[in-house]
Amino acid sequence: MEEALHLFDKLTAAKHPIPKVSTYNILFASITRKNNPPTTSSSSSNFFPTIFSLLNKLNRSGTSPDTVTYAIFVDFCGRSNNVDLAFAVFACMLRRGWSPNIIILNSLLNGLCVKKRYSAAAQLLDKMPQLGFVPDVVSYTTVIKGHCDSGNTDLAIDVLRKMHAKPDVVTYSIVINARCRQGNMTSASELFEEMVSTGIQPDVVTYNTIIRGHLVLGRWKEANGIFKEMVDRGLAPDAVTFNTLIDYLCKQGKTIEAHKLLNLMVERGEKPDIITYNVLLHGYCLEGRFEKVDKLLSSMSREGLRHDVRSYTVLIDGYSKNQKVDEAMDVFKKMRQEGVQPNSITYNSLLDGLCKIGKVEEAKDLFRQMVTQGLSPNIITYNTLIDGLCKIEKVEEAKDLFCRMVTQGLSPDIISYNTLISGLLKLGKWEATSRLLEEMKDQGIELDVVTFNTIIDALCKEGMVEKGYKLLDVMIQRGLEPNVVTYTTLMDGYCLIQETSKAFKVFELMLSRGHKPSTVTYNILINGLFKEGLLDAFDELFLSVKKDCYSSDSVMLNAIVKGLLENGEVNRALGSLSEMNKRKFILEAFTASSIVDLFSKDGHRHHYMKMLPNFSQHCAKSNEINIDSSISSLIHKISG
Repeated sequence: MEEALHLFDKLTAAKHPIPKVSTYNILFASITRKNNPPTTSSSSSNFFPTIFSLLNKLNRSGTSPDTVTYAIFVDFCGRSNNVDLAFAVFACMLRRGWSPNIIILNSLLNGLCVKKRYSAAAQLLDKMPQLGFVPDVVSYTTVIKGHCDSGNTDLAIDVLRKMHAKPDVVTYSIVINARCRQGNMTSASELFEEMVSTGIQPDVVTYNTIIRGHLVLGRWKEANGIFKEMVDRGLAPDAVTFNTLIDYLCKQGKTIEAHKLLNLMVERGEKPDIITYNVLLHGYCLEGRFEKVDKLLSSMSREGLRHDVRSYTVLIDGYSKNQKVDEAMDVFKKMRQEGVQPNSITYNSLLDGLCKIGKVEEAKDLFRQMVTQGLSPNIITYNTLIDGLCKIEKVEEAKDLFCRMVTQGLSPDIISYNTLISGLLKLGKWEATSRLLEEMKDQGIELDVVTFNTIIDALCKEGMVEKGYKLLDVMIQRGLEPNVVTYTTLMDGYCLIQETSKAFKVFELMLSRGHKPSTVTYNILINGLFKEGLLDAFDELFLSVKKDCYSSDSVMLNAIVKGLLENGEVNRALGSLSEMNKRKFILEAFTASSIVDLFSKDGHRHHYMKMLPNFSQHCAKSNEINIDSSISSLIHKISG
């Protein structure tokens, strides 16, 4: 700016020949393009005299500003979020006898919209004919975009319908995008068809908008159909198109299909960018396919793409979520060696990984490093550390961190409170929990399902299941719908105190409120029935499992085998053992112990030999079975 102003002074000082206004206009256009518009009130007030100083100096030099000059300054002020300054320049123009043109009026419309003064923009649009101007497509599109940005899409469409100028692809794309953001794909598709029927050809931006809209709603079939239509019409998908599709597939766990799209992208001559690779990296990390991650990183290097903060953060998050924290730390170190500065998300991912495996001291060191680097910990950072401390029963330290968060100006959210409540209840600190609940009430934070589930679980573990059930009633009375975890926790509580009949009442209530049982729910009820020797009820329940199309998992079959054996139903246990064998399920320690107990009895050794042909090998090879050496030895002796 300094050099430009110096050049301006040299021009105005020139007497022979006097520079033409077009020369000044070139300089002004260069100044406004190369210098960021002021966006704060202080910078605006400083820039205000500069604008008028330039115009006044120009007048004194003998060269009068023309319409183009004023148009440049009005546009610059409007874009700078200073529409009042733009109108001041406009008024100056009128006072000096210059007539505005449509470009200047459109700049004023844009300035009003930048300032979010959408009603004023609409009023100016309506007054333009009175000023002797017919609004053009830019005028209408500017106001339409303003309405869409403010969430008034219906009003935007109303303006579209009343346009006296023919809308273009940009106009339609704006309202289509607004409808997509609202999730109204029916209206978006209708607008798309309307656009095509009027002879306006959609461009790649329009197609990308429709594709993204469908994918946000999980409509892969529709999005893929639009993609194919786009290609059939001879319009080349760009990197945004492919990245949008690849991102969706990766989030759905379909990285094989996503990689096929990457190959198609390359075949069509569209070069994958850093976003493409980052999206795929994220997909492979979500699936834990780190061998693919390594190959993709090599491909990035061959393409000359430098890993950015997003690339490294995706890797760190992926390794951390898969409990590969050492690998995550290696990536973190490499990142810093490469001169890429970690951001808050990077630190939060690594902190979460460390806390999840109990390395809370290392997490605390990393937290301090984060602060030293000038990054401000956010609510996620604090919640992660509080959770880590609570998991290792350092609740007092967690409370201190909670208080520090408040002193730093951060407001604890429901996750902060729920985490601390969980930590307190694990240590049986009911009074402290009660005080925290009061604090939540004072802060206007409503208890959510997780809060109730945490308290109900603690009550059930203390044998106070009836009190837990009363909280279920409280939830329903407050309009807070219990989830499967709520009901399953109560069922488990009743089964632990051998009141299975009450557990089944909770089960029936859950079904009546439209909740589908999980395999955990069934496993708890099955265990409860076996403990009370209620085999007929088990048979009935197991029919429900099959009716609900649940496949018996390893936990369930282990429980069934153990339960049947303990209730003397050896022949029926054989069937379940056979199914476990076919499905290569692992025998758990308590199941193996039940079998050993059975074989230890006289007369059973040879009769039940057929139960063990492969399980003895399983027991010998599997590290997942915590069977002590004496049990393993006995099984081998029996099978040998």
